[in-house]
Amino acid sequence: MILRLLLAIIGWCGFLLLQLLLMGIARFFERSSSSRTFYKLYLIPIALTALGALIYWIRIPFAETGPNFTGDPLANGLFFIAGVTLLVLGSILRDQMLQGAQP
Repeated sequence: MILRLLLAIIGWCGFLLLQLLLMGIARFFERSSSSRTFYKLYLIPIALTALGALIYWIRIPFAETGPNFTGDPLANGLFFIAGVTLLVLGSILRDQMLQGAQP
């Protein structure tokens, strides 16, 4: 059980670190250019991912066969909203970064 919990924590922390990295890129680009990237909005998907992961972390000690990452509709909904939000924010950032690029 401890190994399952540790692996889950490492995995979800990896996802959160990638989101923090994207937020850092957006923050850097906003400070180094005149474009607004709304980097503070990246806290929304980070918080939703952390909340969804917390729901699954709570479930792991009570699972008999192994971690079940498909059984909680609330956590899955939070992950979905976080993913869509991150997709929209990432698209806005990409468009702003490539605005002056020539093909």
